[in-house]
Amino acid sequence: MKFDHVSIAVRSIDRTYEFFKRYFPVEIRNAKSRDDQVSGSFNWQDFMFGGFAIETIEDLPGQPGFVTKFIERRGEGMHHLSVKVDKLAPLVEALKRDGVRVVDEQTFPDDGAATAFVSPRSAFGILIQFWELPDFDDAIMHGQTDERSAYFDHFAIAVKDINRAMDFFSRYFPAQVIKEPYLSDSQGNFILSHMNVAGRKIEFLQSPGPGTRNDFVAKFIERHGEGLHHFSVGVEGFEPILAKLKADGVRVVDEKINWRGQREFFISPSSAFGALVQIWDGIIKE
Repeated sequence: MKFDHVSIAVRSIDRTYEFFKRYFPVEIRNAKSRDDQVSGSFNWQDFMFGGFAIETIEDLPGQPGFVTKFIERRGEGMHHLSVKVDKLAPLVEALKRDGVRVVDEQTFPDDGAATAFVSPRSAFGILIQFWELPDFDDAIMHGQTDERSAYFDHFAIAVKDINRAMDFFSRYFPAQVIKEPYLSDSQGNFILSHMNVAGRKIEFLQSPGPGTRNDFVAKFIERHGEGLHHFSVGVEGFEPILAKLKADGVRVVDEKINWRGQREFFISPSSAFGALVQIWDGIIKE
């Protein structure tokens, strides 16, 4: 297995790409094209950002479908995670045997590919795509980019129970614990843990419970349910990027020094097509 991309449901692929291109070192991996799947037809395009792919999806012009329904229900934002797998059938069989809800199974005779999705109901609010390719070894290398100017560090998931979430990913993915659950700071604003899952770091976030100061995890889950919370990228040229964002009126929040001693900030979902984007000063690979 290998995590391939995180997908963002947007009203305009072109506007989304132009936004990221204006501020960050990104490059197109696959040009905008149409896709026809069990869930419906849509346009998609992906670009590399710090060695990881960001996919954007939009409905076809004049043909509202599942992307529009998602946006009407939740607003623009992170839609699903996609994982490339060598053999899909035994994985789907194991998932179903354990009572995990698998939806939108589909094969593509033209190239021998196959796909299946794990429902958010079974995966802590996350829609997970498993995608089998006949040229798995070559495919996982496609689109790799220079990570000297930006490095995609992790995506974060807000959950009600970190241990249950970690157990799920350990059961169905190649996974290794990086940091066991711990309180984030002396005030205990949130509990977090890190795992390396299929070649990508996942951060799990959990509320410590009632009475917690600034309990943003509980607020997020109350509003959206469990699910994808943010993704995090370290960049070179931090100061010029921050200055340019502010000059353009992009909403930047929570500027601070993190536990590593790095400056950081978040781009608000209101400015980044529903995605909360954490930016660090400099590149540190754990």
